[in-house]
Amino acid sequence: MKSKIFSKTFYITIGIVLGLVVIAFLLINAPFTPPNQKQSSNKSQQTFFILSDTHFLAPELHDDSKAFTFIKGTAAGKDLDYQKASLEAFVATALRDKPDGIIITGDLTLNGEKISAEKMVQLFAPLADAKIPLYCIPGNHDIHDGWARKYQGSEQKTTPQISPEDFKKIFSQGYQNALATAPEDLSYSLSINADYRLILLDSNLYTRDDSGSQPVTQGKLRDSTLKWLREQLEAAKEAKQHSLLFIHHNLLKHNPTVYKGYVLENAETVKKLLKDYDVPAVFSGHIHAQDIMQEDGLTEIVSSSFAIIDHGYGVLTLSDSKIDYQRKTISVSSWAKSQTNLDEKLKKTLSQHDDYLYHLFDQDGQRLAYQTLMEQGIYDEKTLEPVAQFVGQTNIDYFRGTDFISDEKLQTLKQQSGYQLLAKHSDFLKDYVDFALQDHNLNDQKWRHRY
Repeated sequence: MKSKIFSKTFYITIGIVLGLVVIAFLLINAPFTPPNQKQSSNKSQQTFFILSDTHFLAPELHDDSKAFTFIKGTAAGKDLDYQKASLEAFVATALRDKPDGIIITGDLTLNGEKISAEKMVQLFAPLADAKIPLYCIPGNHDIHDGWARKYQGSEQKTTPQISPEDFKKIFSQGYQNALATAPEDLSYSLSINADYRLILLDSNLYTRDDSGSQPVTQGKLRDSTLKWLREQLEAAKEAKQHSLLFIHHNLLKHNPTVYKGYVLENAETVKKLLKDYDVPAVFSGHIHAQDIMQEDGLTEIVSSSFAIIDHGYGVLTLSDSKIDYQRKTISVSSWAKSQTNLDEKLKKTLSQHDDYLYHLFDQDGQRLAYQTLMEQGIYDEKTLEPVAQFVGQTNIDYFRGTDFISDEKLQTLKQQSGYQLLAKHSDFLKDYVDFALQDHNLNDQKWRHRY
């Protein structure tokens, strides 16, 4: 009897020891993951939606009185009245299409109002519930912006600004999922799968305390961030990952006549670094105009402002063999018509939103033409009206990236009376539309890169 008990105990003990040996072997030979590295997805293909320059102003911060009417007149064609609806329509699209994440490349808020950032995250909450993460970096209007205001009656009142710490807390998903973060700013990287590393850069210049002045337009990467960026690119190379960059400021001169303050101050240094590590593309915003261009092997895709005409966003699809990008738009009118819980008056208004958005931006372009000519003493409507209509339409095509036209169409446009009159009366307007009429680089609506 004792012999049987001993035999049984012996074999159980041997089994436990062998099991521990196997477990130890597996642990020793398992791939090592650094302590701060988040596990990436095993999906062979992933899709991300890209937004930029949403410039959201929380409804709680404005009314329809004098101060808000004034600020709308300075908004350069941005829709400030129905932003909640446009973002809800975007969220509905994302919930339907289920991308692997949403990326916003800065200027999330109108002028860095903390309440706007908090309310924006609330609007995106259904995405978090659906396990669709929100990855954000700030723009030049987001951190310690002295223009942060609440508009009530005839008064503009200061409202709490967003600090760097606030930004990291409010838009927390990116930092929670980060592979690594930069030492001195809000830059971070994401290892999304075995093939790709996304590097989101904070290129903005802001104070460490609340500001009493206007936001700084220009941008520059700090020396410590450049060093950190190189480390990330090197680590991605060692891991056999392709790196893609996301940043608010531009690296390339998308408009050769207007680029100061928009192109990164140390862009040449960054471009050289990206070339050294074969980075194929960078995604940015800031100029509000949709544009794709290539220079010395680097492609930059600038997303148009989501706050202006046609609510554009990008769909970025990544696989082991290629990158695909396509611009798409949100129809608030179509979304509103499908809603059953909207106030009937608001629903009726929003059903015309697409036309309203077009008219709003068209009027902003026409205002430029009227102002320019009237400052020259030209008041004749037979001159003002056709020039304004031509500039308005040219502006629309330029900012939504539908200006990739043939030479034949260009010549046809230049025969129109609006162009002939502006060429006769204003060198400034002629230079402006001559650049905006035809894109000489790449189609701005789609792009593909194969490895």
